[in-house]
Amino acid sequence: MKVLEAELALSLANIKVLKIIGDMRVPQKTLKKLADRIENAQHTFVVNNTAKFKTTLIIDDAVGSGASINQIACKLKHARHTDKVIGFAITGSLNDFEVISEV
Repeated sequence: MKVLEAELALSLANIKVLKIIGDMRVPQKTLKKLADRIENAQHTFVVNNTAKFKTTLIIDDAVGSGASINQIACKLKHARHTDKVIGFAITGSLNDFEVISEV
């Protein structure tokens, strides 16, 4: 994502989303069940932001189940950082958000 950010060079504010890394970190792509991905995403991401925006664009490199984008959007809206969230992915599954494991 840093390459995309540098190459686009957009003069827009951005919100830092931190991925929590610990001893038991489980990559999303290793989880096969949607429920497991949703639960993992709930505990994996922290939004580091104090600003408020009308609309926020979340850019993800790959969407398999949609759990990561959805949980980040929920956290932004719940904390009232934004009114509207738009999700954009570089690549994803063509089978109704079937869980993809490799990109």
